[in-house]
Amino acid sequence: MRIEWTNQSAPEADSGNGTLIRAEGRAAAPNLKDAFLEAAKALGRNLAGQGATPANIEFLTISVPDMAAFQADLANFDLLFRETLGGNSGRVALVRSENAVHLEAQAIVPPASDEIVFGGYTRSQLNREYSPRATVPEAPDIMARWRIDGTAHQPSRSAEISYGSDPAHGIDLFMPSHPSRGAVPPPLHAYIHGGYWQALDKRDNCQFGVPMVEAGIAFAAINYPLCPPATVSEIVTACRAALACLYRRAAEFGYDAERITISGHSAGGHLVGMLAATDWPALDDGLPADLIKGTIAISGLFEVEPLVHTGLNKALGLTVDAAKEVSPILLPTLPNGPVIAAVGGAESDEFRRQSRDYVDLLTRNGVDAEYLEMPGLNHFTAVEALAAPQSDLYKKVVKLAFR
Repeated sequence: MRIEWTNQSAPEADSGNGTLIRAEGRAAAPNLKDAFLEAAKALGRNLAGQGATPANIEFLTISVPDMAAFQADLANFDLLFRETLGGNSGRVALVRSENAVHLEAQAIVPPASDEIVFGGYTRSQLNREYSPRATVPEAPDIMARWRIDGTAHQPSRSAEISYGSDPAHGIDLFMPSHPSRGAVPPPLHAYIHGGYWQALDKRDNCQFGVPMVEAGIAFAAINYPLCPPATVSEIVTACRAALACLYRRAAEFGYDAERITISGHSAGGHLVGMLAATDWPALDDGLPADLIKGTIAISGLFEVEPLVHTGLNKALGLTVDAAKEVSPILLPTLPNGPVIAAVGGAESDEFRRQSRDYVDLLTRNGVDAEYLEMPGLNHFTAVEALAAPQSDLYKKVVKLAFR
């Protein structure tokens, strides 16, 4: 989020051929961050009630009682906004209010069309298929719980590893206090968060590794830069650098470089698919081809082209060609280790289709791949199975880690 105007509201938006929508969210709370988050949630509900989405936002005016405090901690306020509305702030103005936090958006809704744009779907149908938040009303509360639980657990990390120049290029490492399967370095499981490449942070996901650490597995939560301003391709490059860093520094931190498995959720599922399709020796001749011993993609996106035709692409900025270049299902390098593509049974047809197609492709090419559909779980509860010791997903992750 970049502040373009200070002490003045955003200008009037030009609706062009679309429909101009004005939506707002207002909240008062003793804590500025709590008030801002509640105002963002209210803005999202107001947009939806008028048939608009966060991707339709052109201009946003933020009114807060303490402008200096807001600007001093802009990175964290940006994460809170993204938690609810993704990277869809549009062009932003900041003004002072007397007490409450007030968010006022101008959104432009394009005209509806019945044109088929991909796979038999219209744009509006693709938007529904790839908008989990729209079909899971409790999604904002679930994501808020992840942040609260993850942030509470983060201080117990064994180390924070930097693989770049800023906090977006960081890794939280959690080491088991004692080996559970002999006095040997524990295996490492690296996790990459979702958020449609636009939202969330490693601090929101630390709790997912608790049962693994208790089982004697080291756990790493990887951070990466977000869209916008980052591109999906740049995020892939960052995650490759993060995993290479974890491999090289294994002896320093005491886990086994020869037993690294990875998982990711949603956009993170896409990213682990890209890592599994990486020719590691071509990237660095000091890296082994089988750096990854097993991959678990949860609610992953393996064919990115459909998103080009959705409102999500306003933040992603993908062309059809660029989408194909970052689609794991189209890359020539195959995973070296087993792959599990897990998805919630209550997810959309397209999310389930993506995982099935990915597994079908890998299986046809001789890869040990499994499609795991988890009955009753939606896009957000599916990943929570990763931290549920009674779930099939957790059991499979542990089995892969120790194989």
